[in-house]
Amino acid sequence: LRPRWTVEKEKLKSKFSGFNFYATSNKITSVAGYLYTNYDNSYYVKITIPESYPYELPKVSLPNVILESNCPHCYKNDNICVMKSDQWSSTLSIAFLVSKVAVWLNKYDYWKRNGIWPGNQQEH
Repeated sequence: LRPRWTVEKEKLKSKFSGFNFYATSNKITSVAGYLYTNYDNSYYVKITIPESYPYELPKVSLPNVILESNCPHCYKNDNICVMKSDQWSSTLSIAFLVSKVAVWLNKYDYWKRNGIWPGNQQEH
């Protein structure tokens, strides 16, 4: 069996080559990189890896963006909500999470232009 982080890095590099893993004291603590939307906007995304990963959903933030206070699917601490904690599974990967962030960012750009968040809504 190959180590999880080896597989995680391979998946991320094959799908999102602009993302990198960052470590402190030889422990992976975050993943970051740029995503581009259908509206030609680019966003720097930071995913903070919790100690209990993969059993806990990582936190996702957009460090270079000041989110509007009425932005749907955001937490008060400026982390974004790409999925609910109870939807996370230890079988999911960082690459999967980045793909969810890409969808979120396209919806965010649409919302900024049209005032409507597209798609089905879930309560937080």
